[in-house]
Amino acid sequence: MSAVHNRSTGHDTSTGHNTSAAGKKKHAIQASCSRASEYLLPTLFVAGAALCLWETREMSQLGAVFPAVISLVVIVAGLLRLGQLGLRGVVANHERGSDSSSDPSSDPSVGSGSTPRRLALVGIMLAWALALPWLGFLLTGLASFVGLMVVAQYRRWHPRRLAGHLLTGAVLVAFFYALFALVLNVPLPAGRWFTL
Repeated sequence: MSAVHNRSTGHDTSTGHNTSAAGKKKHAIQASCSRASEYLLPTLFVAGAALCLWETREMSQLGAVFPAVISLVVIVAGLLRLGQLGLRGVVANHERGSDSSSDPSSDPSVGSGSTPRRLALVGIMLAWALALPWLGFLLTGLASFVGLMVVAQYRRWHPRRLAGHLLTGAVLVAFFYALFALVLNVPLPAGRWFTL
């Protein structure tokens, strides 16, 4: 047999390509700008959160709860992201080439980014901020999640996907409400229309 594949090294002698390197590159994370920027952003978040955590030592024990918890969450998330980038690797946009298997836009059911979607994203976040004092955290949180879900979804809708998204949104909003209002004792707006 002329084509010999060395399983221990992942090297295909018939083509001269390293299949393990190709497989690793296929699963690599695509950088939005450059490879350095993908590492820089989580590093800055970790450094900034560590600085905020250091500053909480000057606060009272009760006053330090909220910034300390948020700082720890940001540090953990940043370190997890750095670990993910280190394990999977990062490729710049131009290195993807014409590999249609790793390009989501090659899927006919997936659209590309568009200016109306970006504007809708900004509009939804602005509407959320303006409606928050009047409608309260829970109602505006659920409404904004549904709006963002509609804007961000490129694939065709079906009942199972819709139910999964709505359930996820309800759980996330309830989780953050419980975290801020019950655990961290942060006063959240109940909505002026409901307290008149």
